[in-house]
Amino acid sequence: MNTNQKQIIILTDGRSGHETQSLGITTILNKDQVFDVKFIKIKEISRFKKIIFKFSLNLFPKEWLLGQLFDVEQFEHLDIDQIAYIVSAGGDTLLPNAVLKSYLVSVGVHVKNVIATSLRGMPESAFDVVFTIDKTKSEKKPYIYYPIAPNKLLSFDLATDEKLARERLGLDQNIGVWCVLIGANSHDVSIGSVEEWIIMLEKLAQQFAADVFYVSTSRRTPKNFEQSLKNVLKQYKNIHLILVGEGDKTPIKDLMYAANMLICSPDSTSMVSESLMLGKPLFIAKFDSTDMNDEFKLFYEDKISNGWLRMGLVDGDSLFDDLKEFNYINHANSLYELFENRLKDV
Repeated sequence: MNTNQKQIIILTDGRSGHETQSLGITTILNKDQVFDVKFIKIKEISRFKKIIFKFSLNLFPKEWLLGQLFDVEQFEHLDIDQIAYIVSAGGDTLLPNAVLKSYLVSVGVHVKNVIATSLRGMPESAFDVVFTIDKTKSEKKPYIYYPIAPNKLLSFDLATDEKLARERLGLDQNIGVWCVLIGANSHDVSIGSVEEWIIMLEKLAQQFAADVFYVSTSRRTPKNFEQSLKNVLKQYKNIHLILVGEGDKTPIKDLMYAANMLICSPDSTSMVSESLMLGKPLFIAKFDSTDMNDEFKLFYEDKISNGWLRMGLVDGDSLFDDLKEFNYINHANSLYELFENRLKDV
């Protein structure tokens, strides 16, 4: 395939948590919409092979390595001379990212590669940019540090995204919209009982009767939790339940873009990071029975100290005082500046 349009290649391991970071990084690199974006899937290889390849990279022919890490037929439709960036996230993409760049450079392609993961023994020199949320690496090349990982909700035009999302959902542009995202208990976090969630949501629906509430569960939310929400909250005309366990396919991305207010359970830092990208009031619901380990506590303490979110029981009586505490940041612009400055040196 011959085209004059430069390309960004996203390497994917098929995991949504990694793909959202790759999409966020790609949005930053493609701010001016000058690149065509292509996805290339990596092969699953054994841990033994990973170790051998990682520590013997220069001993194997580059073309042979490509065949071990990719179904090379995926490259047949690409003009490799037009590849400007390789982007990926997650440890399984470390080797494929480094090997693809090495091969392209060996055949005269001027390409830069970006990865979002810890390097796990891979040399820093194999990558032009390594995104990290580890503050200790903030001044070290090739790292870019930021407290929130780029993700698919990152946008340079949030006002337009909100308008279009409301149109897709059939919502008036002037109505108040709340998006409530509920996950599930995990080994590290207890999100609170369904009774506590219902009491909070009932009170908010009554206090803000003119607003619309979208309450969405996740794939991990227990069926009995969803059923309890449905049994009680269906009586409220201003509450719309998006029950993933019942097969509801409403795009969560639209609900988030359309919202004026966001409430999240504390179990998923990726969900919270996506919410933070929207630059809107974000509340992490915390009840008497909510609990979390020290790693999660540190994550939230950092974001609270920056004024990016609030944690506690969401109550209309104190809402307007809470809103004064937010520090609204355009994270897309902040990240773009960091990437632009780092890539100037490459």
